[in-house]
Amino acid sequence: MSDFETLSFCGIHCGRCKNYKKNVNCMGCRNEKNLVDDCPTRACAIERGLLHCGECGEFPCAMLAGFYADGIPHHATALENMRRIVEIGPERWLLEQEQ
Repeated sequence: MSDFETLSFCGIHCGRCKNYKKNVNCMGCRNEKNLVDDCPTRACAIERGLLHCGECGEFPCAMLAGFYADGIPHHATALENMRRIVEIGPERWLLEQEQ
C-alpha cells in the first residue's frame, strides 16, 4: 500500500468513491488488477512512470480532455482535482481530501 493509494492517475479521489474497498471491493487504480485493466489513462501513466497525469508535459491530453468532458460529474471534478494537485502537490492535496 502506498501513501498515494487514494490518488488516481486522472485526479479522482478514490477515498470518496462508494466502491473503494466496499461494494465491489475496488482497491483503487494503483492496486486494483481486474477492475481497471481497461483504463487507457492508467496504462499511459504507468507506461510513462508518472505518479499522476498532471506530471505529463501533454496534460491534459486528448484522451483526458474527453474523459473530463464526458458529462459524468465526478470526471469533471477530477479535472479540478488534477489542477489543484499540480498547484499544491499530491501530498498536500491528499491532506485536503482527508479534512
